[in-house]
Amino acid sequence: MTDKQKTLVCGDVNGIFNTLFSRVESIVKKSGPFDILLCVGNFFGDDNSQLDAYKMGTRKVPVTTYVFGPSDETHVHYYCEEGNEIVPNVVYMGKRGIFTTSSDVKIAYLTGLSRRELGKDIPMCTFEPSDCSAVRDSCFRGQSEYRGVDVLITTLWPAGIENDECQKMDVGKECLSDLIAWLAIHVKPRYHFVPSVDKYYERQPYRNQSIHQDYRECATRFIGLAPVGNKAKEKWIYACSLQPISKMRMTDLLQATTDETICPYDPELMKQHQPGKVVKFSGNGQYFYNLDAADDDQGKRKRKGGDTERKRREFDPDSCWFCLSSPTVEKHLVICVGTHCYLALPKGPLTPYHVLILPIAHHQSVSKAPDEVVNEIKKFKEALKEFYTSMNKLVVFFERNYKTSHMQIQCVPVPRLCESQILEVFQDEAGINSIQIEVLPPYADIAQVVLPGAPYFHAELPTGDQIFAKTKQHFPLQFGRDVLSSPPILNCEDKADWRQCLISREEEDAHVAAFRTNFRPYDFTINEDSDSE
Repeated sequence: MTDKQKTLVCGDVNGIFNTLFSRVESIVKKSGPFDILLCVGNFFGDDNSQLDAYKMGTRKVPVTTYVFGPSDETHVHYYCEEGNEIVPNVVYMGKRGIFTTSSDVKIAYLTGLSRRELGKDIPMCTFEPSDCSAVRDSCFRGQSEYRGVDVLITTLWPAGIENDECQKMDVGKECLSDLIAWLAIHVKPRYHFVPSVDKYYERQPYRNQSIHQDYRECATRFIGLAPVGNKAKEKWIYACSLQPISKMRMTDLLQATTDETICPYDPELMKQHQPGKVVKFSGNGQYFYNLDAADDDQGKRKRKGGDTERKRREFDPDSCWFCLSSPTVEKHLVICVGTHCYLALPKGPLTPYHVLILPIAHHQSVSKAPDEVVNEIKKFKEALKEFYTSMNKLVVFFERNYKTSHMQIQCVPVPRLCESQILEVFQDEAGINSIQIEVLPPYADIAQVVLPGAPYFHAELPTGDQIFAKTKQHFPLQFGRDVLSSPPILNCEDKADWRQCLISREEEDAHVAAFRTNFRPYDFTINEDSDSE
């Protein structure tokens, strides 16, 4: 098995070099060294004075960085000759080409604006149909059986990508290009990165088209990155581990995902050997299938086994570690008990005030729990928020409905100082583990986002944002703990796995007693107990 290449990709830098390289340095400090950083979009800005420190050597670029372009005519004079360093460890690659890294990852790029679609020529900053053909031919050269390219970087977005039924996309027509759509459909990148004017955009993977109907092609992940250091805090850096397409097994390369769509580009582009024909798109997004229907079909397949399969899934509450009536539950960890849920200390807590919210009866997840259970979970969360606030702490709640049988809501207090970093660390950790996460608005209801019974990871952040991921095979079981134990948040990486930080029965008793005493002013279950008496 070939080692994967750890790669970082960022959006428009616009001359904000210190913000970029400081963030890269913190990612490296947390996750170990990365092989390369790819800068899509504008590297330079109106003020590039921050670059002086890197030229003089008083500041260092932490990861070998590749720059492409230019796409702004006012920046042309800042660039050096292709293949040379702008500053130490920052290499200018030109506006078009393909290069192979030391890890055998192939990166194709075509930057700038389309001369034909723009209606004028800007020297150094525009490209023509012949440039698209040249990049395509470079990708194909020397390959008897073409699989695709690992990465494609373009300034413009491919026309057709905006027809997304699953999320709204605000992208100006001037940013869309038929020529880039032609290039993407022919070179079949596994990742296609573009700069985005203001928002982060990650599309569901699409399956590339093939000339032969019975031949399956690889899928493409299309990602638009927001500008570096943007005030809206939209995601502007993306981390991923790339195994070269040339070293991947065909079964892995062609493996389908539950959320993939068909190719969003006009099928006629596949038949054009040379680019240049203007393509008309009907704005009704006809290139997508119904994701809910696909999941329903999958559910029907799962139910096909009838009573035999249902019996296999039946669970004995007496064997459950968390059903409160079970003889196996460790009752000394219980802090307080409500009508439908209870609060308990976890095994191997991240902090002495790390607790769990669990249903008293057996329920697998919040998405399948009855309303009365969900409502009491919300009451516990509000009480815990008030409690942690009194300690000058914030709280992160997370649930992993994957390889678990009894719902557990992890409640972890975190320092106030790290509030702005939590989402970034989740995104970085997700990128490193090739996990696709979505950021949901504060009012989103997890039961409406995921089908009942489907596995998922869900977290609620102090900002109100929610993180959601569909868990797939090999999803890291300690993902939530990995994030929260990292240096920017709790700085206790030795506690990422609960089995590595088990404490004695005496310490558990002390933690429970201390929590119960301090939580008493916020414990609504005490009032319910007295009312029932």
